[in-house]
Amino acid sequence: MTATARYSQVLLAVWRQRDLSSPWGRRTIAALLVLSGIAGLIWLPREAAWRVPLVELLVVVLGTWMAIGTNLLEQNHPTAARCVPGHVRTLRRAALLGWALCTLLFTLVAWAMMPTAGLWPILLLCSGFLSAFLLWTTRLVWLWFLAILLSPLSLAFGTSLAPARRALAALWESHTYEVLLLCLLFQAWLAMRAIANGDARHQARYATQALMRRAMQMQLEGKPPAISAWAPFERLSRPFVRILSAWLRHVLDRADNASLRSVMARAEIVLHGQQHWLRYALTMGVIMAFVFAIFALVLSTTGVSLALVLQHGGFGMGIGLASAGLNPGFTTPNMLWQSRREQALLQLLPGMPQGRALNVALARLQWRDFIVGWLLTTLLLVALGMGTGNQLLLCLPLAALPIAALTLTRPPALMRAPTAMTMVAPSFIFLTLAGILFLLARELGAPLWLLGLAMLAVSAPLLAWRWRRLVAAPAALPAGRLA
Repeated sequence: MTATARYSQVLLAVWRQRDLSSPWGRRTIAALLVLSGIAGLIWLPREAAWRVPLVELLVVVLGTWMAIGTNLLEQNHPTAARCVPGHVRTLRRAALLGWALCTLLFTLVAWAMMPTAGLWPILLLCSGFLSAFLLWTTRLVWLWFLAILLSPLSLAFGTSLAPARRALAALWESHTYEVLLLCLLFQAWLAMRAIANGDARHQARYATQALMRRAMQMQLEGKPPAISAWAPFERLSRPFVRILSAWLRHVLDRADNASLRSVMARAEIVLHGQQHWLRYALTMGVIMAFVFAIFALVLSTTGVSLALVLQHGGFGMGIGLASAGLNPGFTTPNMLWQSRREQALLQLLPGMPQGRALNVALARLQWRDFIVGWLLTTLLLVALGMGTGNQLLLCLPLAALPIAALTLTRPPALMRAPTAMTMVAPSFIFLTLAGILFLLARELGAPLWLLGLAMLAVSAPLLAWRWRRLVAAPAALPAGRLA
């Protein structure tokens, strides 16, 4: 086998192992990228329009490199990869080749966006660092959290770090190409070192990463993640288990078969499973408490003003809040697929609604959870907008309305098995629609109240039409029996 064939097999394994049975996810993303590029060329100012396809190309290059890096680490099995002579060396050289290609492509595209003659060395340096960093994040996920924590500290210690920055700038100005060469050699060494050597630490890390990959795949398919059996996670989840057990006892102690609310509260524990509102509230509460604690620590120890943090990070915070508060509502109906066996028994529960009444009761449960999450997310985005002086983040909850009208009114009896595509597609379409509303408000000056009326004008008739179809559909449970 030639070297070209050998390295192409290693680097392109992630493409050859793609799911051929469901190509629509890839086609949809490609179509949206093409359409957004064309829309940018048509509607944006000329000086900014041509940059949209280049930015999309950068995103594609970096996303492809992360996928290749993840697959390279997966191929580097602690024992199996060492049964083939020279395979580990091939993996390391493939990682080096992938890093070099990604660095080169990123530099060329970035230089095309900023065609300044003396800028290409710093672009090459930054591109190499970013490519090496992304490869290592596929091996050590905590590097992302480290970068998030260190980013505000760089602002806080700006004065203290100023002499070091000036010294580095002077060294760069006087020995540009020598420093660039040394840095690129170091980055190339890091790219090859990302392929571990099969020792005990590698075996433990590989087992953990395999468990994480399996958990992510199960999460995309709407299944309970297998990570709950992992010992560290099991110890951390004990307080949550106690709270959930207390809620279950509370519901059972106050069971009343004559009350539809009591019957559906018990059924919801089974039907919504991992996305039960209490599980989600506990998870989000812990995440919010952790984020607030980090912010309080950074602000109190560094003296950085909250206004400065919100000014530079408010947009990303808003997207994070909206994704966490709204996306789970879109995928709640998929959880019905996991409890199909139990649903036949649930229908025998005294007081359980039947037929069309069951369709309405189940839809109301899902809409209740979504509306509560939508209201809380909107309030947080309003508060964040007041802190940043920019209310355009409200485009996010406005864009969620038509998506919810579509996803939360599907007849459960006709649903198919969830796939990665059906789990991710609503969130992707939601963010795309929010981006369109954001551009309309910022570039064309469309007022938010007008965009809100437009979303309501689309969502209300859509919901009324879908609701009538839902009510007239066959009984919801067991889910998917008529697919």
